[in-house]
Amino acid sequence: MFGSISSLVLYMDASEPVVEVLVEGELSPFEHEALYELLKKHFRLEQPAYSELLDETVGTRVNITFHHSYDRSFFADIFQEDWRGLKELFKQIRYRRGRLGAAFKLTFTDEKVQLVFSTGLLGDEELGSAMDQIAHLTGIVGQMMRPETMVEPLGQVETRYDGKSDRWQGFRGVGRTDKKEYVFDESIFRWKTG
Repeated sequence: MFGSISSLVLYMDASEPVVEVLVEGELSPFEHEALYELLKKHFRLEQPAYSELLDETVGTRVNITFHHSYDRSFFADIFQEDWRGLKELFKQIRYRRGRLGAAFKLTFTDEKVQLVFSTGLLGDEELGSAMDQIAHLTGIVGQMMRPETMVEPLGQVETRYDGKSDRWQGFRGVGRTDKKEYVFDESIFRWKTG
C-alpha cells in the first residue's frame, strides 16, 4: 500500500495533504473508524492498511505518515484541534491493549527530509506529554535542521521519546547524498558523524 500511495502523492492536489496509515497488529472496528474519520477531516487517505506484528513486546503499533513538512503550519492551520483528538485516541488504543500496550510512529515527509518520531511503550501521562511535545517542538527542530548545523543535508531524521527524561532525544540522521549516519550533539548544537 505504501508504495502505491507514495507514487500518487506527486499527482494529488497540494491543498489536500496526504496521510498513510499502517497498523502492525490489530485495531478494533471502533478504533479503525475513529482514526480514519479523524484523519479524513484534514487529509486525503486510504483506509488504514494492516500487517503482521512481528514485535512481541507490544500489542499494536500504529504508523502514520504525514506527507507534509514538520512545521508550525501543520499544527496551527491543518490539524488544529484534532491533534488533541489523535492524542486521546492513541491513549484509548494503548489502554485497550492492557499490559502489552501500543506504540506509535509518526513520520513527517516532504521533498527534503523525512522526520520520524517513535514512542515505544508509554503510560498515559508519558504518551500525552510526548504528543504535546511533538506539536511544540517545530521551532527547535527547525533550528536543528538549519544548513549551518549540518555537515551534509539530511534525508532522514529519527528520534525516540524517553519517558524518564520526559523528552524527545537521541536525534539521528542519515545524509541525503553521502548516506552517512549523523547524531545531533546538543552541547554544540551541531550534527556530527555517529
